[in-house]
Amino acid sequence: MKPPKIRRRLEAALAEGRITKVVRDGFEVGMTDGLVVALTDDWVVLHELVDGVHLDGIVALRLCDVSRILFRDDDAYHRRALAAPGAEVATYEVETDVDARGLLARAQAEGRLVAVHLEVLRDEPMTLGRLLELRRKRFVIHYLGRDGEWAREPERWRYRNVTRIEVGGRYLEALEQFGDPYPNV
Repeated sequence: MKPPKIRRRLEAALAEGRITKVVRDGFEVGMTDGLVVALTDDWVVLHELVDGVHLDGIVALRLCDVSRILFRDDDAYHRRALAAPGAEVATYEVETDVDARGLLARAQAEGRLVAVHLEVLRDEPMTLGRLLELRRKRFVIHYLGRDGEWAREPERWRYRNVTRIEVGGRYLEALEQFGDPYPNV
């Protein structure tokens, strides 16, 4: 799809509360299902759906990486699941000109773990952990491994390499709850 059509479909998804599949051809995490909760000049923010019907964390995707937008809310099953008690769609307000730094600043302000995908880099597709510093061109993150252990030293990455940002969700919440206590750095 061409970028204007992608934007039109995302605007419709946001306005109408449609279940949307965002397709990013060529990426390891190539499809993301969810409800669009914000659309900026350069990013789409979704409340992610996992296993088809369970609302999970917030996911922000770079618009320039999006290949197609599909709607998958054409059956009553999905609507009933989203109308169930406890299935409340998140609100996520951001400025229309927000960039990767701004999205990371919001995550840092919430004090939660964040997963930052750097899928354009060959050897480092993702890092997750605690954001320590947001500089002009780079951010500093203290990596937390899937084993719940903190890295010895924080890492620095460029904003321009960020393709996907995740906040909340069962995986990150489990790491926050059961991972090692945060070390004195």
